[in-house]
Amino acid sequence: MKNLLLTALLLGSLFLTACGGETYGSGVDPAAPKVPVKDVFLKQELMGKKVTLEGKIVSQCQSNGCWFYLQDETGQIFIDLAKNQMTLPSRPGKQVLVSGTVGWSKQSHLLIANGVEVK
Repeated sequence: MKNLLLTALLLGSLFLTACGGETYGSGVDPAAPKVPVKDVFLKQELMGKKVTLEGKIVSQCQSNGCWFYLQDETGQIFIDLAKNQMTLPSRPGKQVLVSGTVGWSKQSHLLIANGVEVK
């Protein structure tokens, strides 16, 4: 009976792990509209607004995971994790969803992340 319960718990854990991604920060905001990267650069009305982006991590901070570049089929953008005291373990090449606020720094747009989900 004890082995059966242990086996059931193990299988349940494996199932939940396979179905969900890793979540960091507050997670992806379901209320934030999902937009392509190009819209962050082209639609000035998004400045200061919360959005969700989806794409691949193409490069990442090597020291403590405080930023990464996200790329989708429309472009590439800097994702700042440090402003909200977030870090992300090394996940180059992984697909992610990121919710955050569109901002501006050093002559370029960026996303100040509140939550990340690694798929």
